[in-house]
Amino acid sequence: MSNVKVPETTRKTRRQFDREAALTTAMELFWRHGYEATSMSMLLKALGLTAPSLYMAFGNKERLFQEAVGHYNRQYGAKVFAPLKSAGTARKAIEQVLYNSADLVASGKNPHGCLVSFGAINSADHTAVPSSLLKSIRKIVFNNLRERFQNAVATGELPEATDTARLARYYQGILGAIQLLSLDGATPAELRAVARDALKAWPGKESLTGSTN
Repeated sequence: MSNVKVPETTRKTRRQFDREAALTTAMELFWRHGYEATSMSMLLKALGLTAPSLYMAFGNKERLFQEAVGHYNRQYGAKVFAPLKSAGTARKAIEQVLYNSADLVASGKNPHGCLVSFGAINSADHTAVPSSLLKSIRKIVFNNLRERFQNAVATGELPEATDTARLARYYQGILGAIQLLSLDGATPAELRAVARDALKAWPGKESLTGSTN
């Protein structure tokens, strides 16, 4: 082993740097302001890092954004969409996904809106990595919704004639509407009401009134 002593100031800096906490801070900045409007000076100030330290820890701003989006998906996205993997009905799963989204974006504990939906909406180049990354995640959401609807057709919950792609686009659009309305201050109860109204469009014979919670 090397006998080279690490300066006390360096050891202290390494101990104090919490990567997960830094990602949470960066995530919240990107979530609140979007990729373009979040400047390097804002990131450096919020993270308490110098530019060389940030580059050493995360690379450039683009790579930090990618990591922050991954952090967002693990912390929030996975929980919102967890019902899609449940053993219940597809209708109940979609209801819970919509409710989860409503509660998340209007909880008051987090920025309003959705990082994946709006994080690069003002990008000057929609082919750049930030925009392309978020677009690919939204495509995954669409595919997961459609797969759940296809399974519901296979089990007889949904009619055979159901256009599962159209249904997936519809409920993904409702998710986007819920996220957008939260930016204007809509409450969780108001957003849940939007979700219940959207469930009235559910195809089939099952009651479309939804939960009153």
